[in-house]
Amino acid sequence: MENISAAAKLFGSLFYYPLNNENNTQYINYIKQSEDLDDTEFSNFIRAYEATDNELVADDFQRLFEGCDVMPAPPWGSVYLDREQVIFGDSTLRFRQFLLNHNIELNTGMREPEDQFGLSLLAMAMMIDQEKDESVISELLSEHLLPWSYHYLELVKKHSKTDVYKTLSDITAGWLAALQKELNITPHEYKLYF
Repeated sequence: MENISAAAKLFGSLFYYPLNNENNTQYINYIKQSEDLDDTEFSNFIRAYEATDNELVADDFQRLFEGCDVMPAPPWGSVYLDREQVIFGDSTLRFRQFLLNHNIELNTGMREPEDQFGLSLLAMAMMIDQEKDESVISELLSEHLLPWSYHYLELVKKHSKTDVYKTLSDITAGWLAALQKELNITPHEYKLYF
């Protein structure tokens, strides 16, 4: 589970913070220095990152994850799972209660929905680090993240203007699929509204 936690922290950070954030800069430098980089999916990510102007990457992040007008790939589960396509919807409240039941507090200093994709992965890492039972991790994935995340990652890939986020979406979807298989998880089938 330690490897799962490390990957969840990495992907959570890359989907929550801009890539020029100090945390992500450290992750990217660590990936670049990896001895087996050329044998991993991350080699494409690093190539795209190094070949793309930082301002374009920042603009892509802002448009995809923070929004200014209409967001083409909203990063909150409730937008996909609630009929009204709102943030802080019923599915957010269910996820919040799930986190409270397992003594996980996501204090970002802002009033924001806990079901943001990156935050959800960071919550999963916290649970693993607190040695929660594997069934709790499976519940987080099957009930709160996997029902909408593959669709979300496809939208990020489709609407990204840089290969950086297109590649990151592919890598993350592949990791989630491998994790789903490894933990033998069947995601709950909720209707998606977005």
